[in-house]
Amino acid sequence: MRKQRTAVICLSRVNGGMELASIKLARLLSEEIEVEFIGRRGSFILERVEHFQGFNIQVHEVAFRSNLSLKLIHSVRKILIEREIKNIIFLGASEMKSLYFATLGLDINFIIRQGSKKTTPKKDFFHKLFYSNVNYFVGNCDFMKKNILEILPIPSKADVTRIYASLQLPQDVEYKKLNGCVSIVCVGRVHPGKGQIEAIEACRVLHEKGIAFELKFLGNIQDKEYFAKINMLLASLPYENSIEFVGYTSDIKKYLQQSDVFILPSLGEGMSNAIIEALGYGLIPIIYDDTSSQEFVQLGFHIHLTQENTVSNLMKILLYVAQNLETEKKMAINNHQKVLDVFSPIREKKEYTRLLL
Repeated sequence: MRKQRTAVICLSRVNGGMELASIKLARLLSEEIEVEFIGRRGSFILERVEHFQGFNIQVHEVAFRSNLSLKLIHSVRKILIEREIKNIIFLGASEMKSLYFATLGLDINFIIRQGSKKTTPKKDFFHKLFYSNVNYFVGNCDFMKKNILEILPIPSKADVTRIYASLQLPQDVEYKKLNGCVSIVCVGRVHPGKGQIEAIEACRVLHEKGIAFELKFLGNIQDKEYFAKINMLLASLPYENSIEFVGYTSDIKKYLQQSDVFILPSLGEGMSNAIIEALGYGLIPIIYDDTSSQEFVQLGFHIHLTQENTVSNLMKILLYVAQNLETEKKMAINNHQKVLDVFSPIREKKEYTRLLL
């Protein structure tokens, strides 16, 4: 039986893993289900029309100033009623208060998808109320499933499950050939806590050992003060010219295929889409051992995790990889087929479809 009309909701302004996941999920489900996307006016998602071009997705924009907003409640409720939407998949948390009132009294199958670690418990009376109409909580990995159970108030009627995100990856991938230069890439918005400074500092060991390298950062520059701090650091380094900030790009594939190593010294990432892509394109990932990182190891991927999540840990691993690059690349290329198997779009679509009315 065909599933009923479904709204994917992401009300974030910025460009990050959650926002890209919402776009990807809407596209994936639209292959078989009527999908409506509700986003925020002026957001990264809605300001780029290419995100939904060629997909059977009805896009709605809502404007609001605060996370608890009568305007937001009215706008979302109107869309849900007029479009006869029966399923909601919400990626976010801040606007949960408004969505509670927007769905109050409606026959809605409410699904929350969580992909980033939360640290503050939300099991007080008010949060129990706001989450009381949720039917399914979906973590994008086992760590996030556990985090949901620990942090969020789970109604007695609700189920908590895990659905890995998927990656649309070609069967044949071009891998960068050895050329005497270690090409390193870091994917993620430029923001404190995302690890750009740590990645830059880790490359000091390559410079000191006389190993040629280049480090490219892909992602929006969202914190100008942080970026100014980065530029001050770069100006003090003798290897400044080996580092480039590309900014946002829709052609991440090109940069991944031109790289050897993927570095992500960031905490609280969850099972990052960027890490999955790097694995799928045969890069050697070096990441902090945090949240879901161990799951990649348990799934059998070749990946390097730090021990204490410090720059000195990064330096040690980065130097080892650079000095054993040919062997490391051969091992990392085996990750490609495993990504095709574990992070299959067909599997993800099937698992979400099971939750829909």
